[in-house]
Amino acid sequence: MASTVPDVPAHAVTIHTDTDPGVPTRWLILLGIPFIIGGALFGLGIATGKMWLLAPASLFGPGAIILGFTYLGLTSDTNRFQ
Repeated sequence: MASTVPDVPAHAVTIHTDTDPGVPTRWLILLGIPFIIGGALFGLGIATGKMWLLAPASLFGPGAIILGFTYLGLTSDTNRFQ
């Protein structure tokens, strides 16, 4: 019992992207910089044995990332009507 594929012509689908090219850059800046600063301060605190460096690491690392996610979530344009 062999099945045959119907002869249907293919149609090209065009995808319209209305995304601002600056959006990925905005996310990388607001989330990447605190990640690098927090990681550097954490590594510096562990490497030098100066535990006081862990306080700014937690402030500039996860604290800034949480604020960045909150800001990006509130200012995102996902419910835009066209």
